[in-house]
Amino acid sequence: MDEWRGGWKRAEDAHASLMEAFEHVGATETQLRRLRPLVSGRGTPWVDVGMIPASLAEKLAEVIRDSESNRVP
Repeated sequence: MDEWRGGWKRAEDAHASLMEAFEHVGATETQLRRLRPLVSGRGTPWVDVGMIPASLAEKLAEVIRDSESNRVP
């Protein structure tokens, strides 16, 4: 049970981080309502992204590409 609780905490923390990142690029609460923390029966933490608007997915892809190109080898 402790493993599941630890997984839930990690899932909630990851969910909060992802929500903050999406909000940083201008996502609204309505666009993010399908994001939710989950934990498997074995305690593996997950964040279910569900569906997001294509425009938001494009912004996320742009941020990821930009961060990869700015990475120092």
